[in-house]
This record gives sequence, structure tokens and C-alpha cells, in this order.
Amino acid sequence: MTAAPQTPSPLTGEDVSRRVLKLIGSLRSNADLTVEHLEQHTGLSMQRAANGDGSFGTGARIDANWSYNLFVSPVLGEPRNQLTFDFARNGDPAAPMTPVCGMDFDDYARELKRMGFQDSVVRAEHGRVSYWNFRGPVTVRVFVEGESNASPEKIGHQCVKTITVE
Repeated sequence: MTAAPQTPSPLTGEDVSRRVLKLIGSLRSNADLTVEHLEQHTGLSMQRAANGDGSFGTGARIDANWSYNLFVSPVLGEPRNQLTFDFARNGDPAAPMTPVCGMDFDDYARELKRMGFQDSVVRAEHGRVSYWNFRGPVTVRVFVEGESNASPEKIGHQCVKTITVE
């Protein structure tokens, strides 16, 4: 379930980021991943999946190249849900993340730590960062991507691409 309507959202990437951080700060356990809780803490209207599996979410186009998706689905074989938030390219596959990087990874990390989350990095082959793990009342995984390939500075400027919460 991804929603990327043709009409741009009135929200910017930074607006959506702030709403997601507000939501994460409101979570006391995985049991809070409900339609009502997400609507209350994001101000966004959620839609239930037609397949009846308990999934729900929302999303909208931010501009010609970017949309956001906020989706909650049951974890297969477990009595809990997983929230996935991401910024998705839906136009130019090489579009820079600039429109959705108003709040970059450093901003997210600072805010999550202020909320009491403890961070650690998870590395993949050759020491490459796979994702950042933030542990608190829930576990938050933050996946990053460089802002663009325009310069070494832009490549090194880490923007949030995807967040999962369990």
C-alpha cells in the first residue's frame, strides 16, 4: 500500500519529518501503532488496507520527484506491528534528496536522543553503515542516503530515506 497521488501534498519533506518524529516521541510501546494513535499524533488521515490484514497507512506526493509513505503492517507470525516511513522517488530516479532533507539525519538523531533513545550503528561489508539503531520504548531503525551526487559535500550529507519502528 503506497499512496502517491498526482496532486502534490501541502506538506513539505520537513513537515512530514516533524510529524513522524512527534509520532515516535509519543510511542510508549508497539501497542501504540494503531490507526487512532497515528492520526492523533501526525494529524494525517489513515486508510485501512482493503485486504483486511490489519495494515493501514497514508502517503502523498511532495513534489514531482518525491512522495512520502507511512505504513503500519502486522509482523508475520508475531503479535506486533511494524511502522515503515519512507521518502520514495516517483519521478527522476536520480533526483537529489534536497526537497526531503530539510531535516537531515543529524537533526533526527539529535531529536531521538533528546527523547531518550540510545543509538548504535549497524555496519555491513567493508564497514559501510547499514543503518542506525535507536532503542527506547520502541526500536527505531534509520536508513540514510547522501543528498545528491553533485559534490563530495552533498554525497556526505546524510538524509533520512527510510525509518522502521517496532
